[in-house]
Amino acid sequence: MSRVKIHVYTGGPVACNGYLLETAEGCVAVDAPLGFADWARTRVPHGREITHLLLTHQHFDHVQDAARLQEATGCRIHAVFPYSSLLTLQETARGWGIPPVEPYRVDDAFGRGGASGDWGGERWHALAIPGHSSDGAAYYLEEHGVLFVGDIVFAGSIGRTDFPEGSQARLLAGIREKIMPLPPETQIMSGHGPATTLQEELLNNPYLT
Repeated sequence: MSRVKIHVYTGGPVACNGYLLETAEGCVAVDAPLGFADWARTRVPHGREITHLLLTHQHFDHVQDAARLQEATGCRIHAVFPYSSLLTLQETARGWGIPPVEPYRVDDAFGRGGASGDWGGERWHALAIPGHSSDGAAYYLEEHGVLFVGDIVFAGSIGRTDFPEGSQARLLAGIREKIMPLPPETQIMSGHGPATTLQEELLNNPYLT
């Protein structure tokens, strides 16, 4: 089994987590909160580069540095849908005094059917799970037992569903169908807050029990 090293960055106006993985063939990023691009540059080993950016969804706090990272590295961006100011909650963010998101190019809009791909030399499974947002996705590294969930699941909770296109029923259905059947030792890396495990959430998260 190859090994991946996971670096965690937390930044932006609502303390959003972004992840940088050192993989067998380079580096892969998951989400790009404000400040992520400069931070990631200091973590990429010499001779490697960020080849892919996987977006768990496109709410502004998860994509504020997506355009900057894409411009600096040429990385391919993967997401459920193409970029849209509706998906980034541009109007909501403006009302909170948050600057607009700089548009970026989604190279692989894989849709609600999900996808699998070899990104950075690792086999990834993209699981489309709407509910917190219409374009929610979790990214599963089966070989390593790690799941990046964005705002689908948190330690002890789930993502809020009062944004446009939100639905707690759809979110819970997606969690039941696509996350709960995974091995209980699966590490869950969320978009906000600490990491957890599926077993911990099955035992103690009121939304999963």
